[in-house]
Amino acid sequence: ISEEESSKGSYAVTIHPGHHASYESFGGYCYVNHAAMSARYLQQHGHAKVAVLDVDYHAGNGTISTFYSDPSVLVISIHCDPDYEYPFNAGFADQTGSGDGEGATLNIPLVPGVTFENAYRDALVNAVHAITEFGASAMVVSLGLDTHRDDEIATRRAGFKLKNEDYWIMGNIIGKDNGKIPTIFIQEGGYNMDVVGEAACDVIAGFHSGQCND
Repeated sequence: ISEEESSKGSYAVTIHPGHHASYESFGGYCYVNHAAMSARYLQQHGHAKVAVLDVDYHAGNGTISTFYSDPSVLVISIHCDPDYEYPFNAGFADQTGSGDGEGATLNIPLVPGVTFENAYRDALVNAVHAITEFGASAMVVSLGLDTHRDDEIATRRAGFKLKNEDYWIMGNIIGKDNGKIPTIFIQEGGYNMDVVGEAACDVIAGFHSGQCND
């Protein structure tokens, strides 16, 4: 992906999610961590500081683990509280990195059943502001769409309650704050095929609109 293309917001449709995979393990349908690989690729091509924003319903424990001691990659994960949902042992708010990477991990766990209006929007705004303050010159978005209220996997246990129209706003918020830096959206979870395609398109459309109004 060229610098020009990624600055417009590139979208990678992967064959399976990846954010639960780490150097040492796999799980949650994830075998290759595309977001982590993309972050390293960006660093190898001139971007010293990269942010990974994970908006999947489940905590991106593999990505968190990969960069937990690395101060050059900011990992932010907005997800269901692991007291209620997989992966259960990662994604807690007090897990903020270790060693030189202390403070470069930001977990934002939310209780089951939240809507965009009552909690998710504020969490997202805080996340994108943190990316701006970090000074990332490139961004990877782990675009999990299993936050939708009709997702067939997430709602088996708990689930969030995001609606169709919320995904355009999600993209718009990301684009307004960080739309000027190269950005790669990578498909993660999302298991209701009747809503995933539209939600993904809405995020990208909102992102482009946010870029234009930045």
